Amino acid sequence: MSNAIPISRFDQSIFVLQVRPSPKPGAVKAYIDIQYHSATIHGLSVVQHNGGHFVGFPSTLGKNGKRFPLIDFSEPERSRIAKLVLDAASELLQAN
Repeated sequence: MSNAIPISRFDQSIFVLQVRPSPKPGAVKAYIDIQYHSATIHGLSVVQHNGGHFVGFPSTLGKNGKRFPLIDFSEPERSRIAKLVLDAASELLQAN
């Protein structure tokens, strides 16, 4: 017996709630909050690297200096969330 419930319509369960430009100059260009089903996830970051952009998922810094994810998604959900976030931030990224 499994306690996993399959998600039938993934795309209809993720919404961008807010896109905020980063207040400081640097590699992080924006912060985005999303709603994933009934959970709100704050602080996904859009990071510029090697001429492109990627999505950084929220993490915390451990005592040993290593980063640990606060929430972790497996594929294909991780890629779908990243695409949604980058699409939502595209207008902001083009302005910079």
